[in-house]
Amino acid sequence: MPALLEDPSTRNPPPHAHITAAPTLTVRHTTLPKDNNAPMTLYPITGGAQSLPQDLVRFLHQEFSAEILRGGTYPMEEPLPLQQFADYWFGTFAVLAIMDDVNGGEGLAEGRDWESACLGTFYIKPNYPGRCSHICNAGFITTSAARGKGVGYAMGEAYLDFAPRLGYTYSVFNLVFANNPASIRIWERLGFSVIGRVPKAARLENSKELVDALIFGRELGN
Repeated sequence: MPALLEDPSTRNPPPHAHITAAPTLTVRHTTLPKDNNAPMTLYPITGGAQSLPQDLVRFLHQEFSAEILRGGTYPMEEPLPLQQFADYWFGTFAVLAIMDDVNGGEGLAEGRDWESACLGTFYIKPNYPGRCSHICNAGFITTSAARGKGVGYAMGEAYLDFAPRLGYTYSVFNLVFANNPASIRIWERLGFSVIGRVPKAARLENSKELVDALIFGRELGN
């Protein structure tokens, strides 16, 4: 369910409401109906990549790099260096989806088997600067071993919970490719609608033709 900003070097400063609210957010517990109601914990990350186990950051970098090289969901042609990925993904506000027991289990302890324990991650950050910074964007990674378990939808629900609590009032996803029906279904189920279309926006590995990009939008909160 990718929705990454076009330029990974871009970092729009978050609005004051985001800065104030981010440290107050607590973990969110949910279950995965498609995986026998397995428990999943979503951990808000406000201290950057340096606050995380570095083996976890490296694992997610590998997962993201592999997705870029597959060439069907993200606009970049080459993987980001590890440090650039870490700064971009965790530099503003991020959430980690971890397989835990109902009490939290091992959580974000160093040395876990992240291939089985880490189910995915997403970030939340402003889509535009300054006077438009109350409009946010998000990028998502579902790890390879977690696909087909409903993790993407669960992270989408968490996004709709956390984003308005950070002070954002509207969400925009800039590039959801038209030949990615799984992502489109998730966003439509979560109440997003297509607010724009960029014809022939992308050269993708899974299409011989240029692929349109859909722009999805949704008001946040009640």
